[in-house]
Amino acid sequence: MTLPLREKLMLLVPPSLFYRRRMAEEARAGEPELAQLSQLLPRGGTAIDVGANQGVFAYALSDIADRVVAFEPNPDYAAFARWMLRGRAEVHPCALSNRSGRATFYVPLSDEGMVLHLAGNLKQTHPQFRNVKTYEVDVRTLDSFGLTDVRFIKADVEGSEREVLDGARAVVARDRPVILLELLSGTHADPHAYTAAICERFGYDAYIVQHGEKIPALPAIAALGKNTSWGTGIDTRNVLFLPR
Repeated sequence: MTLPLREKLMLLVPPSLFYRRRMAEEARAGEPELAQLSQLLPRGGTAIDVGANQGVFAYALSDIADRVVAFEPNPDYAAFARWMLRGRAEVHPCALSNRSGRATFYVPLSDEGMVLHLAGNLKQTHPQFRNVKTYEVDVRTLDSFGLTDVRFIKADVEGSEREVLDGARAVVARDRPVILLELLSGTHADPHAYTAAICERFGYDAYIVQHGEKIPALPAIAALGKNTSWGTGIDTRNVLFLPR
């Protein structure tokens, strides 16, 4: 496992302590939805965490959904999440997209050589980093897993969110889940157009969770004037989609 030493040491921490601390950190640093999941989605059914990383969302969802299915193509983080979640979620070590097959998964390296696992992606969406570590990974569509009663989909995949949805068209059409996508972290050139296209294609309305309230996403994104919420008055990196 090539995780940084600090994260290897986290494997020794009781999962409840680790995840509750991480949930609080992330809720303050761009994912306020973590503190409000019980108000944002219905209880029971199946919840999907695409781009699970350390499994923070999967852990939070396990208190709400009957079944949590997580997907993480980075083999180091898939192993980390599987160990720390201890059966609270099924963890699949693969990427989700609009097709099945194999692909290269890119993990940037800082100028100091640190592996930036949080920025792993399928599209080389972080060109500011000159060096990358690569993995050859399996790619599946969400529809291919045959999941039922899907009530929530979260996807944080560094620029491939639409491909994930395109590979989940049958699930979305059948179950009409609540969807949460990370679209305001700088990986999309035009998050306003991207959000509008998803609303139009799938029949959803888009919102941003701000100070505990849901506000219409499209005017808020237009007002940002850039492709990220960092350094703005918007607290979240995510866009919430609710079925019409």
